[in-house]
Amino acid sequence: MTKEMDLSVCTEEDESETNYRTEKPQCRPEARGRAVFQPTWENGQLVAVTNTVLQYTYPLKLLLPQNVSKTKTCQWLYVITYGGGLVAGDNIQLDIELAKDCTVVVTTQASTKVFHSVDNLVTCQTVGAHVGAGSLLVFLPDPVVCYKDAAYRQEQVFHLNQGSSLVLLDWYTSGRMARGECWEFQSYHSTNSIYLEDKLVFRDVVCLQDTPLLPVHQAMAQYHVVGMCVLIGPALSDLYNKLLKELGRSKPYGYKYTKEVVVSISPLRFEREGEEIHGTVVRVMAYTTTQVFTEMERILQDLFPRLGGNPFANKY
Repeated sequence: MTKEMDLSVCTEEDESETNYRTEKPQCRPEARGRAVFQPTWENGQLVAVTNTVLQYTYPLKLLLPQNVSKTKTCQWLYVITYGGGLVAGDNIQLDIELAKDCTVVVTTQASTKVFHSVDNLVTCQTVGAHVGAGSLLVFLPDPVVCYKDAAYRQEQVFHLNQGSSLVLLDWYTSGRMARGECWEFQSYHSTNSIYLEDKLVFRDVVCLQDTPLLPVHQAMAQYHVVGMCVLIGPALSDLYNKLLKELGRSKPYGYKYTKEVVVSISPLRFEREGEEIHGTVVRVMAYTTTQVFTEMERILQDLFPRLGGNPFANKY
């Protein structure tokens, strides 16, 4: 359901310079998961969103709690892994498919913990999602936490149809902050791609790895959490227009910025077959995960009635 893409990986050839080359990571065979959602109609009205396919293999597990949403027209999917995290070489492949006119929340029970690399094995995670016309996918995982000496790579590809919408949250931390770890992983590589009718409309790539000239912890200064939230599609037009006015307006003279949390916003505008499509990208840096949870909860609160609840509740 999703195409494999070779991503550039940073590798040191000598002590003086860092070269970038394309190669596939060394990891184990895929652990696959698949979830398919369909709408249920009665007398021409949407009455429920139903999961019709739910498949997964170890160490991946997918949960569909029935009482988490207060509305039957939104289904929540929890993605978890046995053992509390991903070990070196784990290779997760998750496919999600929404038919027309579905609303689905994809989240996690806790942060995605990535343990240290062994024998140069890379921990990999791939998500491929297809969102039908008129559907809304709200993808809100907890942050990725790479432990000391971890090597992690993820690729997330979202295919939208005309009239479908997407909320995508992707964020990561410096490691086990309580243990004093501060950007001590080997590498973190994340690629997020959004296609509209098979046309690439958004791509964001993050590659973090120490170089001889600049270690990651020095580049990040005092910040321990970095995140990005993309909102795109007609179902979110009121929300991202509101956010652009609130977060994008010029600050008054003498405004005192909060150093602990930095939030920026930029619009997404592009044309598809003569129709102008809109969206926005919100980026945040903070000292703690609690600060980002609070900020994301405030930004997305207008969506909670449609989702039937608050996906950030009881998480901080």
